[in-house]
Amino acid sequence: MIKRAELSECELITMKCIWDAKEPVTCQEVMATLRSKYELDYKDTTVYTFLKNLKMKGFVDSYRKGVTHYIPIRDEIEYRDEQLRKTENFWFQGSSPQLVAALFQMKKMSKEEKESLKRMINELD
Repeated sequence: MIKRAELSECELITMKCIWDAKEPVTCQEVMATLRSKYELDYKDTTVYTFLKNLKMKGFVDSYRKGVTHYIPIRDEIEYRDEQLRKTENFWFQGSSPQLVAALFQMKKMSKEEKESLKRMINELD
C-alpha cells in the first residue's frame, strides 16, 4: 500500500478552494476564496507556502501564464473517500453502520433528511 502525504488543516482548506474552483486558479484567487468562504485572511506568502507544500505532496501542479496557475492532480472524491475510510477504520473498527450512527448522533436530522436517507438506503438493494 502506497503511503500518501497527509495534509495540514490549512493545506486541506486551500486544496478545497482549488477543487471547488473547477478551473486553474491563481494564488490571489485562492486567497479571495479563503477570505470569502472560510473567513481566513492569510498573507500571500503564507498561501504560496501552502501551494508549494501541496505541489510537493502531489496534490497540485502549476503552470505560468503571466502569473502562476494551480490545478488539482489529486481527485477530490478519491481523497475524501480515503479520509472517510481512515476515520471508519480508526474510530469505528471498520464499521460503516457505527460511522453513520455517529453522524446521526452529532446532528439532529430534519424529517426531509431522514426521508432522503431512507430512499438512499432502499436504492442500495
